[in-house]
Amino acid sequence: MKIDQASFQASQSGLNALQGQVKNTDQAELEKVAAQFESVFVQMMVKSMRDATIKSDFLQSNGIDTYQQMFDQQISIDLSQSGGLGLAQILVEQMSPQGGATEKTDSGASSHSLAREQQAMPLGSAARLRVNTVPVDPPLAAAASTATKGSEPLAQSPEEFVRKVWDGAVAAAQQLNVAPEVLVAQSALETGWGQQVIAKADGASSFNLFGIKADSRWQGDSATVSTLEYRDGIANREQAAFRAYDSLEQTFSDYVEFLQSSPRYGDALSQSVDSRAFLQGLQDAGYATDPNYADKIMAILDGDRLNAVVDELKFSPQMSIGS
Repeated sequence: MKIDQASFQASQSGLNALQGQVKNTDQAELEKVAAQFESVFVQMMVKSMRDATIKSDFLQSNGIDTYQQMFDQQISIDLSQSGGLGLAQILVEQMSPQGGATEKTDSGASSHSLAREQQAMPLGSAARLRVNTVPVDPPLAAAASTATKGSEPLAQSPEEFVRKVWDGAVAAAQQLNVAPEVLVAQSALETGWGQQVIAKADGASSFNLFGIKADSRWQGDSATVSTLEYRDGIANREQAAFRAYDSLEQTFSDYVEFLQSSPRYGDALSQSVDSRAFLQGLQDAGYATDPNYADKIMAILDGDRLNAVVDELKFSPQMSIGS
């Protein structure tokens, strides 16, 4: 998004001017306002960094301060125009009339929605990811999927989610020759630790943990939601049908069949013993459009939140799925 420097200066007055623009606006204008706000935020961040730096009296003067301020302002504008920190995208997701949405691919598998991703990622993970994608830490937007929500989430906490899906993940992992915690981490990213599972029209859960779409090959129930598809870095909203299951066991079983029946995922499956290679293979094959999909799952996989429960469950094999 290109910022009009003549009409907007990254300053407090510019920030105040944005307040009246954010209401009753179309998508293009909303993106412009979000980009401008991000520019303001970046300049404030740069200013704070400079204020924390020890200054030399030799280089201090009113003229230098003026040029320094202009330089910082230009940095903030240029950074926002080049993709920025991802803050603008979060604001668009939050303020868009359509609400948040689920990112999808042409292959039949969806990437995670923004709200679900934000809930799933551990704190500090954003620093390990490239800044030209939607940041994941911490949540700045509330869950806003246009899909019908169930009466309650699949799990009330990340720990409960891991325990509920563990047995299903173990069974599926044995067929795929992959570590079960990899599947738990992927489903945690896709569903926000079970807080944002797609629901059917009647409010019942779809149990869709992996964001698989209901294409012509699917003969079962489905749930339609608003989705985001990224083409050449541009997000477009669409309606898409996703597979709906009767149980957690069924979603894991279908995930295995979905991967094994598609030649495009052959390379990923051939590297399944290497968790990162497997996830990168899924990403490269088009499972999700997010260029950091594998990195985000790995961040969850390496996090203490998941591993603490997994270590417990490995010593408690009697835990049953859905318990």
